[in-house]
Amino acid sequence: MKLTRIGAVAGIAVLAFSACTPGAGSKNVKFAIELPLQGSEKAASDPIINGIKLAVKQAGGAVGGFTIEIPQSAVYDDALSGAHDPQTGANNMSKIVADDSIVAVIGPLNSSVAKAQIPISSAAGYPQCSPANTNPDLTKGAPAAQLRGGKPNNYVRVVTTDDVQGPAASQYIFDVLKKKSVYIIDDTETFGKGVADAFEKDFVARGGKVTKHDAAPKTTQDYVSIMTAAKSGNPEAIYFGGVTATGGARILLAADQVGLGAVPYVGPDGINDGSAKTKDSFLNLAGDKAKNSFSTLAGIGDFPNKAKFLADYKTEYGQDATGYAAQGFACAQVILDAMGRATADNPADHKALRAALLTALADTSHQYTTIQGTFNFDANGDTSQKIVSIYSFDATAQDWKFETQVDYATK
Repeated sequence: MKLTRIGAVAGIAVLAFSACTPGAGSKNVKFAIELPLQGSEKAASDPIINGIKLAVKQAGGAVGGFTIEIPQSAVYDDALSGAHDPQTGANNMSKIVADDSIVAVIGPLNSSVAKAQIPISSAAGYPQCSPANTNPDLTKGAPAAQLRGGKPNNYVRVVTTDDVQGPAASQYIFDVLKKKSVYIIDDTETFGKGVADAFEKDFVARGGKVTKHDAAPKTTQDYVSIMTAAKSGNPEAIYFGGVTATGGARILLAADQVGLGAVPYVGPDGINDGSAKTKDSFLNLAGDKAKNSFSTLAGIGDFPNKAKFLADYKTEYGQDATGYAAQGFACAQVILDAMGRATADNPADHKALRAALLTALADTSHQYTTIQGTFNFDANGDTSQKIVSIYSFDATAQDWKFETQVDYATK
């Protein structure tokens, strides 16, 4: 499997619909947002919410005679005790599908929550776009078919999957950082274990050595003893599968405490959740111990008009765009684009609009031109854009610094 470096995707982010000013014939519809809004994961969710709202605002707030609203009552929190919780996410989705005024859902952040939600949104026929889910089983093969319960696909995502994200990190450690042995630890969850397993498979295939692979749930209290045992294998690098809330920074701090602070610490998008100034982000919690840290994002990092997007975001919110802000913007663009096509036949009500939206999203030939570039979705809801971005810690800026991006589609 070859991963090659690419440049920026050509084109500009032009929405594929014409916004209209609400008039007498307008109807009000809502977009729901479903993300964790407590603890360290709030640092990852806030930029996504801002990106979504910015896209809707720049689109004029209306399309095809429908005025779009995102009231606070339609922003749902799936966190429990400071971390994402699948059952809370499922409960939220049940509330969402009971609200006829909601025509689409953007979220969730975590794959384990998506696994609990998709059967509910699918059965009710509610279009759902995730800006961050990466577990392959949500869309591929028998596991995905079981989640949908025989229903047509209602779920799309604008990021690539962990069978791409894991190998991208593997290539970077093996080929760029030149580290030939690695210690792996995952948080046992749908996302964390999945991306760690994909990483391990690729790293071994490249000729690398896995000194040990541990599984430690987010309830783990003592990472020091785990990392003490890991040190005995003399790993040249550490790979963590999970998110900040499920151990990301705590594991790094324990590694440093036992004398592994000098080896590269690499994690997936779950730790790329803001600068050191962002409360409870990975970099904020890790402090100066993040000096050898790297992360991946399962989406494009170098895109057309990036400077304009970053400037618009900062003007709107008074802070820099981080993490999956652009992916939140892109998910909103996807739903708005689909609405532009769905409203062509003047759907009579919200239910008819949702059905038309599902039909529009199911068109695998349609090309979406978004902030992330141009792509289409396959029949499973996966994007044709299989790009992973690599970031390093910038000690001067105290933030993640974009290094490069790799395109798995060229394998």
